[in-house]
Amino acid sequence: MSQLLPFPPRLPLGEGFEALNTWLKTHFGGVFDTVGAVIDWSVTTLRDFLTDPQAAQLTALAALVLAAALVRARPVPVLTVVGTATALYVAQAAFALGNTLVNHAPPHLFLWAMHLFGQDSVDANLVIGIVALAALAAVAAVHRVRLPLVGAVTGGWLAAILCGWLLFDAVPGVIAQPTATLTMLLLTALAWAVAGWRLGVFSLVALTVVISIEQWDNAMATLALVLVASLIAVLVALPLGVLAAYSTVVSRVLKPVLDLMQTMPAFVYLIPAIFFFSLGAVPGVVATVVFAMPPGVRLTELGIRQIDREIVEAGEAFGAPPLKILTGIQLPLALSTVMAGVNQVIMLGLSMVVIAGMVGAGGLGNQVYQGISRNDGALGFEGGIAVVILAIFLDRLTAAVARRAPQARTATA
Repeated sequence: MSQLLPFPPRLPLGEGFEALNTWLKTHFGGVFDTVGAVIDWSVTTLRDFLTDPQAAQLTALAALVLAAALVRARPVPVLTVVGTATALYVAQAAFALGNTLVNHAPPHLFLWAMHLFGQDSVDANLVIGIVALAALAAVAAVHRVRLPLVGAVTGGWLAAILCGWLLFDAVPGVIAQPTATLTMLLLTALAWAVAGWRLGVFSLVALTVVISIEQWDNAMATLALVLVASLIAVLVALPLGVLAAYSTVVSRVLKPVLDLMQTMPAFVYLIPAIFFFSLGAVPGVVATVVFAMPPGVRLTELGIRQIDREIVEAGEAFGAPPLKILTGIQLPLALSTVMAGVNQVIMLGLSMVVIAGMVGAGGLGNQVYQGISRNDGALGFEGGIAVVILAIFLDRLTAAVARRAPQARTATA
């Protein structure tokens, strides 16, 4: 009897999991390093923009919004402008070519913009953005395409520049945190434009509270981490949800995997994330993506499956290819359900803030964790209030986008 194996036998699942991680790290270490560098750069860049927005960044953002709005109507000139501006940005970053071009141009053409932010020299990146913005506005004016939107974007950009001048130069010493105030006003304007004046007023008051309790930098670090993680999760979840909606086999395979992802404790995701990416924001983003992705997959599949089959058959009868049916019929009609999934992804991402702070991701999660470890109720409470404000802001913003979906409008009508 002593020679018989014990029942039940011990299964070395933990050792196998560790061996798999080691094999992946050994053979694909370069891939993980590249992914980690991209995620870290994305979080850092977005965090720096939210905490200290620059005129060049605001200009590039305005030009990007215009390009996205005009590319379907006039693809050739818009892509030409975008390609030229991108090449100039790359040349400036690599060889400082923009400085050479600007220094050989009459500097008074661009110094007015630099004076608005209290600078005496011309920023080549700002010049590139202004030229690209003007070129896109000229394309819209010549072809008379989406002129109200172009006027709103360019007017908003100019208002942001003038607001920066007012905060930094016109009223020195009156505004305690001018960069935070400028970003707060931009987020308030975004909320007002997307969701109406009620959310705009709430955002103005609530974000002012975040600044007043001196949690703005931490809140923007958390917002950057959540937005990057949510974007990655949505980019992965949407194709998987579409595949699951088109294939019953894929749906059946994904269902237990998604169940496992949702039921496994979030701390478990940190083990391989730290092993592959060390400490910092990157493992926090990876763990957040894994934890928050399942609702995006499920609701994307649900949104496409619940579309009336007769509508799809009508598109097929008119000879529309499958890709056109997906992008022109199914996804627009399922947008309200898909946006509900995006909303859940963002909310679950915020729920991972404290856990991400425990592995060095920083932000509000770190504040809450320090409040717990130090028994500092004031610090933990302030961090928690800032998390709640961000959650309400993002929830109402995504809900407003969902309400504007064609399916939601039809149901309301």
